[in-house]
Amino acid sequence: MRRFCLVLMAALLSFACPAAAQTTAPAAPPAASSKDAALKMQLANRFITLIQGEQMGEMMGQMVNSFMDDELEGLSGQEVADYRAAMNEVMRRMMPQLFDAIAPVYADIFTVEELRGLVAFYESDLGRSLIAKSYEAGPRMSEAIQAAMPAILSDMAVVVCDQLKCSAEELREMKAQMRAAPGD
Repeated sequence: MRRFCLVLMAALLSFACPAAAQTTAPAAPPAASSKDAALKMQLANRFITLIQGEQMGEMMGQMVNSFMDDELEGLSGQEVADYRAAMNEVMRRMMPQLFDAIAPVYADIFTVEELRGLVAFYESDLGRSLIAKSYEAGPRMSEAIQAAMPAILSDMAVVVCDQLKCSAEELREMKAQMRAAPGD
């Protein structure tokens, strides 16, 4: 259960990683009138709807479930099915809360004109196609990333050890730990 909570937190934080990587705070936008603020919230909520939040929740559920495959070993088929159903329900219930939390962020960082442009794009045929294909690509991209991870982690060990002046034994140990990490 502890690992489940950690995996769920990692999945949720993955949406915040690009923002967390910023080294400088963005400039504060000019204060909007209450009329503009209400319009921006309306447009931000429309944007979230258009980017198909329900599918985002399903994708997050699939991602969390895939991280938990090792943890489910030894369970019966029914127990695995029940667990996956519970995870999907957790994600379904959680997504509206997440959307309520992120709508003000979109409303704050985008102008009315930008939000209108985003809404117009995602209402277009091209925008709808982008969304559909992005979710279709998700599982394939996850597989590609998983396949690339051993080489990436090995390279990471070399770079870290070069920087820290590790011995050959320390490098071998770090590579071994990195190989073991994905399936912990």
